[in-house]
Amino acid sequence: MKNIFVFCAGERKARANYRKTILNPIPEEIILSSFPSEKHAELRKWQDQAGGFFGWGVKVGQQRTLTMWQSLEPGDCVLGFFAFHYQVVSQLIGKVQNAELAQKIWGIPKHGSDWGSIMFLTKPREVAVPATALQPYLCSSYRGATRIGSERINSIVKDFGSVSAFISKNFGSI
Repeated sequence: MKNIFVFCAGERKARANYRKTILNPIPEEIILSSFPSEKHAELRKWQDQAGGFFGWGVKVGQQRTLTMWQSLEPGDCVLGFFAFHYQVVSQLIGKVQNAELAQKIWGIPKHGSDWGSIMFLTKPREVAVPATALQPYLCSSYRGATRIGSERINSIVKDFGSVSAFISKNFGSI
């Protein structure tokens, strides 16, 4: 684990999607029907690893977001954030680009949408950690999807020994 990724679910529609695909697994048939059969073995491996299909879509319409998306790796920490609290902790299992899947899950139009960048996660564990409790290591608020910057990550590693140790101390084991 070398990155920490934070997604926000502050708005009403995002909160509904949060309940739909973070707090509850996405039905297997929706996932498998959106991919060619050659991808099913990998997807089922992710499903077994997570205890279901849990996912979040990221809008990668800007270069900054695209670069962040590309830098995420399996095993990285994923935190859900709203109401000035970290609400869930999870790990990235895999990521896909699939506008059809985003449309099936969240009703986002396939054409002209940048929301088809989907990350699959281990089963998210609910937490309630105030953002202020983790300053200066993490931010106090967010505006959209964020990968915690290298200065903060370096500070975490310096003070805790690793990102994993920081996550374990502040959120428990993933």
